[in-house]
Amino acid sequence: MMSWDMKKVGLVLVLLSLTTSGCAGNSGSDQFSPREMAIERKARNSYEHAIAYMGKGHYLLARQQFSEAAAMAMSQELHDDSLAGLARVEKIIAARR
Repeated sequence: MMSWDMKKVGLVLVLLSLTTSGCAGNSGSDQFSPREMAIERKARNSYEHAIAYMGKGHYLLARQQFSEAAAMAMSQELHDDSLAGLARVEKIIAARR
């Protein structure tokens, strides 16, 4: 069985990989209208909140934010990253039950 400290380290590594993944870039943002760019910014904000909530152990809030980010994402990259984050947090929630 894994110790709690090892689980924390693993979570930090996952969160670090999420923040350094392709989601951080602004690829393709020049193809969006100003309205779409505003929606994409809101989706990215939700995604970043989800990452922060995961780091604090607030998995239900993270799930909500990942869902919102996936629903609002205008770019395929942010949509895919949000769905991947949602899948990860769902696994964590299921494991904790």
